[in-house]
Amino acid sequence: MEYNPRGHSDTEENSVDSIFNYVSYVLKRWWIVVIVAVVCAAIGFAYAKLSYVPKYSSNIKFVANNRSEGTIITGQSSSDLMAGGTLANNYRYLLTTTRGLLQLVADDVYSATGYRMTYRQIAECIKANVITDTSWVDLTVTTNDPDVSYAIAVAYTNHYDDFAQDAFPATTLKVVDKPYKADRPDSDRTKLLYTAAGLLLGAFITIAVFCLIVAAKDTLKSSDDINKRLDLKLLGSVGKVSKKNSKMPILITDKNTGFSFVETFKLIRTKVESFSAKENAKTFVVTSTLEDEGKTTISCNLAIALAKNGKSVLLIDGDLRKPAVSSTLGIPAGGENGLYGIIKGDKSAADTVRYSEKYNLFLMLNGDNIPDAAEVLSDDKLGVTLSELEKEFDYIIIDSAPAGVIADTAILAAEADAIILVVREDTASVRRIRRTVEDLGTSNTEIVGCVYNIAEGNFTNRIKAYRGGKKYGYGYGYGYGYGYGQSKKNSKKK
Repeated sequence: MEYNPRGHSDTEENSVDSIFNYVSYVLKRWWIVVIVAVVCAAIGFAYAKLSYVPKYSSNIKFVANNRSEGTIITGQSSSDLMAGGTLANNYRYLLTTTRGLLQLVADDVYSATGYRMTYRQIAECIKANVITDTSWVDLTVTTNDPDVSYAIAVAYTNHYDDFAQDAFPATTLKVVDKPYKADRPDSDRTKLLYTAAGLLLGAFITIAVFCLIVAAKDTLKSSDDINKRLDLKLLGSVGKVSKKNSKMPILITDKNTGFSFVETFKLIRTKVESFSAKENAKTFVVTSTLEDEGKTTISCNLAIALAKNGKSVLLIDGDLRKPAVSSTLGIPAGGENGLYGIIKGDKSAADTVRYSEKYNLFLMLNGDNIPDAAEVLSDDKLGVTLSELEKEFDYIIIDSAPAGVIADTAILAAEADAIILVVREDTASVRRIRRTVEDLGTSNTEIVGCVYNIAEGNFTNRIKAYRGGKKYGYGYGYGYGYGYGQSKKNSKKK
């Protein structure tokens, strides 16, 4: 286990971060939870309203006493009250379960209302409770008809005494509050209960589904996964950067990106320079598995970092289908066609390379979208061109297309010295990244390592990020996927 200056093990931190992954996923989709919860609450309310049947209750209050004569309510000792409480529970059982009493009540109800009920139905309509710390028994009769409820209650007052005397001859049970006929339905709480239940159930189900999705997503959650799950070296972990304007490029030349962001690219630069010195490598292809993983931002910042160290650096926009270097650097590409123009023989390398004083970089930009990029890059002129350019520059950084989407990158990689793979946190599945690594392996070009990108860090850092409201990372996509490639009317005319 690695040393942790905070005194917590990596396992503990990963556990906390794992919990935050679930919380983060739910918070980002809070509006879905709200919508589903509200819909379920509405369904619960509608069900309660449609299924509502008014109920009417009549109530009788009894008091039990352990003496057969004398004052019932006053003049009782503490021992009498305690005995009365126990006796009240016995009477409660007698009133609700005695079949003979229930049958007499049913007969009286039929005589009074003409409504036929069995003794079991009578038992279902009544509820008797002993009031805590007293000898009082509260009997409530509830049915759909106020006349029936009242008739049942009256029948109880007519017949209970005979059964009570037979069961407990040395005691008394008296009615102290006679029943009244209900003039309005009982208060209905089912709408509130069903609405609240629907709200909670909808939220719970939605959150549970989200948690299952997170559990099923086989993505990288920390920079440690680069080595553990991909068996690749980590060049650097680039943290998420907050930007008020999401359209502004995120470059190390901008002081607002922060000290940590700049230092990370210095670290990556050092590792790239070390690899270059050992392997005599000059040309590096930067790619990712999917779109929107930030490969162009990594390419541009790595090139700038190398140039700041006094190196002669050429940055090539090798993504012929969706060129993005010019927009990331804020330099108009115009009608420039970079590699395409050289390979097609329309221009020489000297014609396509331009110098940027702002970044101290040499650039080969591409302003057009080339739909047949794979065929163009397969030309033998690509290798010849790169070999000639290596004679003029210390480093060549090529921003390529996502290797997990199209085959262009594998073709470029075959002519390069090394590959840098950009992996965005919690984006591409491990299985797909591995497949991309296998595809790149066919080029016989070494993957020097991975840049773990747009990392939100540990639990504390993520909480701080959320406090600031909406945050913008970098590595904005340009619509690969099914929309990758342009229609011929929007592409360069051949």
